[in-house]
Amino acid sequence: MSLSVGTALQDGWTTFRRTPWTFVFFALFAFVLSTVVDLLPGFAGIIFSTLVDLWATVGLIRGAWLGINGDRPSFGDLVKINSPAIWRLFSRQFLLTVLLGVISTTSAILAVTVADAGELAQSIYWRIQVIDPSNFEAINRLFTEIQDLAFAVGSNSVAILVLLIGAVIAIYIQVNQTFLGFLAVVKGLGPIPTLREGFSTVQGQWWKVFGLLTMQLVIVLLGLIAFGFGLLAAIPVVMCSTASAYRQLFCADDSTGLLTGS
Repeated sequence: MSLSVGTALQDGWTTFRRTPWTFVFFALFAFVLSTVVDLLPGFAGIIFSTLVDLWATVGLIRGAWLGINGDRPSFGDLVKINSPAIWRLFSRQFLLTVLLGVISTTSAILAVTVADAGELAQSIYWRIQVIDPSNFEAINRLFTEIQDLAFAVGSNSVAILVLLIGAVIAIYIQVNQTFLGFLAVVKGLGPIPTLREGFSTVQGQWWKVFGLLTMQLVIVLLGLIAFGFGLLAAIPVVMCSTASAYRQLFCADDSTGLLTGS
């Protein structure tokens, strides 16, 4: 199957325009709820914030899927809690995060090693562990060491090359996993098959998917320019256009019964 970026963007806008206030109110509700749970102290705040983000993503995916089908999603369709879908999304995103984390950490360690700045990096690490936020002298020393580390790595061409290679690999993987959410929530593949399906399907049209992501980034930036309130429309439009692109590249089957809440 071939991806048409123009069709995906047009479908995304048409779907959003069919029921704009449903998407806008849900995005606003999710933002307010996320802001509230962020106020929770410690680990509880992290857990609840993550759950809200996952729930909101699943809700937008359901709304986008219904809209692309030609239906008019209601607010109730979007706020519906689907625990299995939330778990599928979390587990697949966690695996992708680990993969990207390994790549980023490895490239950073190699760059620091090549730049012969290992001792400086260790000093920064241990200083961060014990630093007192109210001790401005200690904070200034930390910033000085970070600047020294950046200069050491930045002045070494091999270290820069290592970081660039790591960044290119990370970007390549992220583009390939553009549809991870839909593969997890709608198709219901396991964690590793989800990543594998993304690689096998997207890599043949990598530049088209990259172009779609670039256009979606422009849409989000335009939303930010509109005093930030435009994001309440931009994010649903992006999700709906992703749903259209997913259906072009993969299939239109609701394999997990997402629309019925299973």
